[in-house]
Amino acid sequence: MSQSNQYQDGGYQDNIVVRHPSGKSEKFPGPAYEEEVLRLGRELDNDIILNDPRSSRYHAEIRRTNTGDLEIRDLGSANGVLIGKNKIDPQVWHPITAGQSIQVAETRMFWEAAVSSQPTVAMKPSKGGPPPPVAAASFAQPTATQKDDSNMPLMAGIAALVILLLLIGGAAFYFMFMNQQNVATGPQATPVATFTSTPAGEETSGREGTSLGEQAVTIPTDTPTPAGPQLAIPVVDLVNTRIEPILLGALPSADKGLLLVDVRVQNLGNIPFELSTDDFSVRTRDGKQSFVEAGGNTSPDGLKRLGVIDRFNELNLTPGGSVPETLVYELPADDYDLELFFEPAGVAPIILSLGEIEAGKELALALGNPLPEDTPTPEPVAVAEGETATPTTTPTDTPEPTPTATRPALIPAPNVVPKSSLVGTIAYPVHDGMTYNLYFGQVDGSGSQFFRGQASQPSFNADGSRIAFRSWANDSRGLITMDTSGANGKLVATFIEDQLPTWNADGSEVIFLTRRSGDRKSQLFKASADTEQGEAAMIGEGEYPSIGLNGQMAFRGWGNTAFGIRVGSANLEDLESSTNSDDDTAPALSPDGEQVVFMSRRDGQWDIYVVNVDGSGMARLTTDEADDGLPTWSPDGNALAFVSNRGGPWAIWVMTPSGDGKSQLFTMEGSPDGFVGSSSATDSSRGWAEERISWTK
Repeated sequence: MSQSNQYQDGGYQDNIVVRHPSGKSEKFPGPAYEEEVLRLGRELDNDIILNDPRSSRYHAEIRRTNTGDLEIRDLGSANGVLIGKNKIDPQVWHPITAGQSIQVAETRMFWEAAVSSQPTVAMKPSKGGPPPPVAAASFAQPTATQKDDSNMPLMAGIAALVILLLLIGGAAFYFMFMNQQNVATGPQATPVATFTSTPAGEETSGREGTSLGEQAVTIPTDTPTPAGPQLAIPVVDLVNTRIEPILLGALPSADKGLLLVDVRVQNLGNIPFELSTDDFSVRTRDGKQSFVEAGGNTSPDGLKRLGVIDRFNELNLTPGGSVPETLVYELPADDYDLELFFEPAGVAPIILSLGEIEAGKELALALGNPLPEDTPTPEPVAVAEGETATPTTTPTDTPEPTPTATRPALIPAPNVVPKSSLVGTIAYPVHDGMTYNLYFGQVDGSGSQFFRGQASQPSFNADGSRIAFRSWANDSRGLITMDTSGANGKLVATFIEDQLPTWNADGSEVIFLTRRSGDRKSQLFKASADTEQGEAAMIGEGEYPSIGLNGQMAFRGWGNTAFGIRVGSANLEDLESSTNSDDDTAPALSPDGEQVVFMSRRDGQWDIYVVNVDGSGMARLTTDEADDGLPTWSPDGNALAFVSNRGGPWAIWVMTPSGDGKSQLFTMEGSPDGFVGSSSATDSSRGWAEERISWTK
């Protein structure tokens, strides 16, 4: 190869970073001097060999100009070269800039400029060795012919005066600097939230000014810019394609159909990018036809009838984030060889092959029409007596690979939820405008199923074999326990104000919140989990109980149990205060009993926080402008699930216990927020602030 090794060390090396369709990423030294040319293609004698079946034998060339920049030229390849989103003309040199996305067939690359060249002109190296050393600067010495000047004493005095002034100025600067350092590093008064403990059973006169020790909250800040390239790296995985009929009143269209494309979009980079349905388009492989996303012109009811619920617009997809997306395109009933283009602003485009789609045939199938006749059976081949006919086969095209974004070596892998945690079932409530309904969603994304109408606030027992929930039905209003199969149901509490059941450690009892007393106090009761309409006994005052695997209970304090999140035994003994705000609710204990996760609007919007049981180490885990809430732990304690409407539709999301790796698991059938009956009936219905989700293995 023709690359010079002149700049291999230090900050002098330019590189061409190549991401092959297989996912492998490689670096090649860039052209080292003016007019040096690198050739790219499939053949082994190229300077950069492309492992891409869609690239040509000699596809393109890259060269350095006399200004130190780079240019690329398409050598008349079959599938062309794209700079950004624009396809370049063949046999014409086009300038490229550092970091700019270049797509060669299904291979992507970019120029990683040398640090030393980044705002200067690259220099042509000498061929004989390293650059010559720069001569050391020296002061001219007087020669023998120079004579002493009679003004030398005067000059010496002036020099001494100058030195004295410099010393005085330096001292003044030093003391000024030290004074500024002392001011900058001196003790500062950092405001912290404080609250004071109120012993269990002792009545409080009011909540204003009540405090319990000092409690600092760690709030996520902008992540410092890491070393290396700052890139958003989208990955688009094709999940499914299908053709659906267009309904025009009572009769479907026989001339056009809807192509539905299900994809999942991930961000493997270290900065976010914005995702919208309009970033996708479908084009024929020959480029003669293109189709824009048509879901925005379809009514919400129409999309729902099609099963299209994953729709995102202006979603800020953070590093490690992952969301599903369903795209809708209107196609005439014809045969196509299609490609899906994903072109978000500021991010390299991705092209995926959708393959051959027989829209006419699939539309006929969807409408229940007779199938078009198959290809005629070939005539039998005449053979001589004693010979055997060799069956003929029609060759099939080998599916072409689609590009897969890979993470450059300098970008650290995003912190994501471990796959071993993403198992089991999450029960969640959905408000349909009138009442709540209960669903079971599979954590692996394999689907959701309706479980119970007019029900919400689910809670699995320790082994996941039974579930407790609130029933809103008039003929069974109260709290119900039953097997997750739907059998062995027991109505264990019958007041309209009974809600938020949680199982004790051995599953024999449920503890719940009620406002059944005449003064409408928030009280915690317990009842047998297996006795139909049994007696219930009061434990004490509080709200939103949640019992962990260790038998400890976290709850929202109320009345004589102070306020904020509190943790103690299931009988309200040995209480500890974990938080200090009356805006905190929906607590859930970690499986090891060491931490509590909860939702709060202490900062003006609903977000998720985590804190140690003793009140230390509080951290805010979500800062999105959307509503995030109803957190619950994974059975192994290595993940947190929560509900959010970030990006548009309500969905179940997941993240690590430190708030990293946020990604969507599946979309909900509606909102978790709503009121049953009158919204003023706060004794029995307070929207999602008194809802919950539950995760079992």
